[in-house]
Amino acid sequence: MSGNEHGHAHGQGGGQHGEHGGAHAHAHAAGAPQTEISELKVDGMTCASCAASVTRVLRAQPGVRDAQVDFLMGRAKVEIDPAKVDPQALAKAVDAIGYHAQVKVAQVRAAAPQGGHAAHAASASGDMHAGHGGAGHVHHPGAPTRIEELDEWTRKEMRSIRWKLTLAVLLCVPLIWIAMTSHSMMGGAGASGADHAARPDMKEMHRGSAQLLSLMLQLALATPIVLWCGASIFRVAWKGLLQRTANMDSLVALGVGAAYGWSVFVVATELLPRMGASTLPPVYFEAAGVVITLMLVGRWIEMRATMRTRDAVRGLAALQPPMARVRRGGADVDVPMEQVVHGDLVVVRPGDRVPVDGTVEDGTSEVDQSMLTGESVPVTKRAGDAIMAGTLNTSGAIVFRASKVGADTVLQQIVRMVQDAQSDRAPVARLADTVSAWFTLMVLGASVLTFVLWVVFGAAAFPDAASPRSEALMMAFTSAIAVLIIACPCALGLATPTAIMVATGVAARRGILVKGGAALEALAKADTVVLDKTGTITAGKPAVVGLHPAAGVTEERLLAVAAAAERSSEHPLGEAIVRAATERGVALPAVADFRSTAGGGVEVRIDGQAVRVGTPEFAYGAAVPADVVQLLASEREQARTAVVATSGGAPLGVISIADALLPDAREAVAALRSMGISVAMASGDAQRVAERIAAEVGIDRVHAGMLPGDKAKVVSELRAQGRQVAMVGDGVNDAPALASANVGIAVGGGADIAADAAELVLMQPGVMRVAEAVHVARATMRTVRQNLWWAFGYNIIGIPLAAGILWPWFHWNPGPMVAAVSMSFSSVAVVTNSLRLRSTARR
Repeated sequence: MSGNEHGHAHGQGGGQHGEHGGAHAHAHAAGAPQTEISELKVDGMTCASCAASVTRVLRAQPGVRDAQVDFLMGRAKVEIDPAKVDPQALAKAVDAIGYHAQVKVAQVRAAAPQGGHAAHAASASGDMHAGHGGAGHVHHPGAPTRIEELDEWTRKEMRSIRWKLTLAVLLCVPLIWIAMTSHSMMGGAGASGADHAARPDMKEMHRGSAQLLSLMLQLALATPIVLWCGASIFRVAWKGLLQRTANMDSLVALGVGAAYGWSVFVVATELLPRMGASTLPPVYFEAAGVVITLMLVGRWIEMRATMRTRDAVRGLAALQPPMARVRRGGADVDVPMEQVVHGDLVVVRPGDRVPVDGTVEDGTSEVDQSMLTGESVPVTKRAGDAIMAGTLNTSGAIVFRASKVGADTVLQQIVRMVQDAQSDRAPVARLADTVSAWFTLMVLGASVLTFVLWVVFGAAAFPDAASPRSEALMMAFTSAIAVLIIACPCALGLATPTAIMVATGVAARRGILVKGGAALEALAKADTVVLDKTGTITAGKPAVVGLHPAAGVTEERLLAVAAAAERSSEHPLGEAIVRAATERGVALPAVADFRSTAGGGVEVRIDGQAVRVGTPEFAYGAAVPADVVQLLASEREQARTAVVATSGGAPLGVISIADALLPDAREAVAALRSMGISVAMASGDAQRVAERIAAEVGIDRVHAGMLPGDKAKVVSELRAQGRQVAMVGDGVNDAPALASANVGIAVGGGADIAADAAELVLMQPGVMRVAEAVHVARATMRTVRQNLWWAFGYNIIGIPLAAGILWPWFHWNPGPMVAAVSMSFSSVAVVTNSLRLRSTARR
């Protein structure tokens, strides 16, 4: 439903004005045509039908190659030829059909080859007011975010609707009562029945007076409802007509206008000149009033529901605190978050949220990252550790140096990805888009056909009427109006974007970032998942996986001595031993005389004894005992690295180190297989190592010794077999394979969340998040299909019913009022069904 009037032009756009020249970045690629991506903020859109109208207008402008409009986030992305069209002209074209547009961002990119990725050039950004050339002012700290702007506009619009709805209801109740009981006013009030029988002319006079009173009261009650409460509907419809576009408002305005206009015509031409007439054509004041009232009810409910679909973006944006405590000049001062600059020392107290990204310099604390990464437990942060905006400091105070501020923080990148995901059109929505583009014309045609058929053939449906042709004419009129009102292109347009926005929000809060509806659809269809090993199935760094102490030595003693010796070493294997001791809470003895031998190991003195940790030859300095040789051979068979420790030449034991499995790897592979998905592994490691890892997690298809190009070849071969492939990798060396798959899933740790080659990004390693992503994708597409079935089915059934197809058999026709209720219910049902994803998309 609905567009909105242009009167919200100033103050509700929410953007700041900027230099026109500053919003255009021109990149010149030799011989490549330039495409400028211009982004508009569009206010006044309240439904998908509004977005469809804006899309048609933008695509019709000279120099526009494509346009995608997102009414939920109030914006439009337009691909233009900068030599042929000015973005300001696009904003003015949108203004002309009753909405308000501001030019926000322009990006330049060279035209990409078919199937490739276009390279985006960095550009300046700023908001420019349509119609204001040259001078402007740029975005300033404290300016409202787009979500805040949209929420404020929606709340203001809902307040306006409540006032109009209150008046409409107060007027509609007596209007319906008068219309339904007007027959009682035809009696001869003020005269006895005998007088009436004696004087038929007096009876006719009283009847005419009653008709006049009834119609004049209906006119007085209906006029404010139609002309004031419904003014915005007629205004947007009129502007759309001038621009040769039509939407939901056009249909409602035509239906209500016809009912109200006809009724006024009856009053003007039939009643007033012939005050004593006893028979008048029917009027539809109550239908016009009730339809406008129900439209307002439906619009208010729909706006409230669509606001809830923005909860994901709103909740993520709210994670960033408005103020930050910064250490400047030796003092801690609170400043607006926008004033934090790169290199600032930021102080975060217990219970505070982190305002920007950075690196801890002082202090230790437990930080809850679950809102960004989905981790279930807080993470210990010490000096040197990275920290992200929006996370919650739960215990100690920490000081960190800001490294990313403003739009560069991980949190803001996540917010942008969730917003962009909603704008992306899933292939399943193309049918709905195609139908919606022609829907209004189809409905107008159906309405005209309904009228013609009833006029030509309708008399046969009223064989017992005094005037069958008059009855058929009335049925033709009411049925044609009902067809216009019951049709709902909004439900078709809402089917995909609402479901995608809710689902991407749910996924984002679980540490799964989705770049668009197409990615969700591709993942929902996936029947094969190819997993990289390092960083995906395994942790990507060495870890202690086994302790084999010598006779008379405990595991704790072996680990304590080895970790003490390795504490000053920078070797990855030594770091793994120290980390294992720390995790187990093992106390380390004091050491002296540390010495490192390249290719051998480390040597220290503990309690006066020479302790060596390293290769067998280095640790023993002589022949290695047979039992140790046998153990080392067994470890090599399992693709593990063995570190030997001795004290005074006597064996302490052997420590096994390997790239350890992630805790959820085995469970996740089982979950994927239970969904009917075939799981394979592609690794650059040796065959023996890859097979060991695959066996441990339950994967039976292994591709080892793979270079990046080889992984891409494996994916391409699987696709050639007709499989829908999802590739999971780290987003760097796996980029060719990620780009080759139907859907690429990059595993990041918060540092590489915008991997260009992938459509989904996992904020933390873990194959279980892949299974969760598949679950969310399938639930989303199931909801989209339900929405589309409802939208198509509603119109396929509703339009014939409104046309009166059941009248010849059941003498029932819904009429304009029932049609209005049904139309409002259709849109609300689609949005409500999408909101169910907030619970069904969770396992």
